[in-house]
Parts: sequence; C-alpha cells; structure tokens
Amino acid sequence: MGRKRRKHSIIDKLSPELKATVEEMMKSDFTYQEIADYIKAQTEQPISVTSVWRYASALNESVETLRMAQENFRVIMEEINKYPALDTSEGIIRLLSHYVLESIQNTSEDKWQKLDPETLIKQATSLVKAASYKKNMDLKNENILNAGFEQVKSMVFEAMAKERPELYRDVAKFLDEKKRSETI
Repeated sequence: MGRKRRKHSIIDKLSPELKATVEEMMKSDFTYQEIADYIKAQTEQPISVTSVWRYASALNESVETLRMAQENFRVIMEEINKYPALDTSEGIIRLLSHYVLESIQNTSEDKWQKLDPETLIKQATSLVKAASYKKNMDLKNENILNAGFEQVKSMVFEAMAKERPELYRDVAKFLDEKKRSETI
C-alpha cells in the first residue's frame, strides 16, 4: 500500500477563514466557476475550475467518510444503550463483525477468485485476535473484581464476627438458608 501524497492545492494554502468560506460555498449551490472567481477576487491568484473541482471532490469524500464514522458511532452507542453490560470495544467488535460478514455475503464469485488468500487469512486472524484479546481482558477484570470482592467480604465478616457476633450469626444463618433453598 502506497503512502498518500500531501495535498498542495491553492485552496489548502488559503487563510483558515477564506478556506472555511470556500468550503461552505462548495457545500452550497455555488458553481466551481463562481468559487474560482471568488478565490481570484480575494487573493488575486488565479485558480482553475478543475482545481476547485478536485478540492471539492476530496472535501465531499472527507465529509462522507465523517458521516459514515458518525453513523457507525451512533449504531455502537445504540447497542451499548440497549445492553448496559456491553462496553465500547465490544460494540466496535460487533459492528466490524457485522460489516465483515456483510462484505463476505456480498462478494461475487469473481472477486473470491481474485482475492489473495494470505491477505484474507491475515485480516480474519486480526479480527479473531481482537475479539480474543477483549474476551481475555474481560476475564482478567472479572477475576480481579471477584478477588477484591472476596477480600472485602472476608474483612467485613471477620470484623462482624469480632465486633457484632449476633449480627454475624444472623447473616451467616441467612446465607446458609439461601444457599440451601437454591440447591433444592
């Protein structure tokens, strides 16, 4: 994969205020010729309609990419709101998995023949590794949480047994009864 070349258009070199105005004109109903004329009037530097078109095309592509990212984020947040136990990384993994499966289903037989199996395997492995890493971290965090809870519980019961033995007996009796009723 080649590196993207830096842009060196006349519009990129405009002052931030003028560049923002030009971008707003591109999003509105101005023609490329009107935009080129406006830039020339403001800077006294000629610019071709083709240069304006190229910049507008790149801007539209960036805006569309941003819209897609925002939509993906909205979908992730909806999933997280539906399932409070779901964290952001799990939502991202679900979304990516959905897109991967959708892409697989929509891939024609011709494209499957042209795909590089090694690249496909590497990409699938990366997705599996990400899901596995997430699951591993969840288990580690759960173990740490459980160990901390057990330690606090132990401290509370030890203190209760020493300072409030009657309360300790009542709580122990209550827990034993609950345990027996669950196993029946």
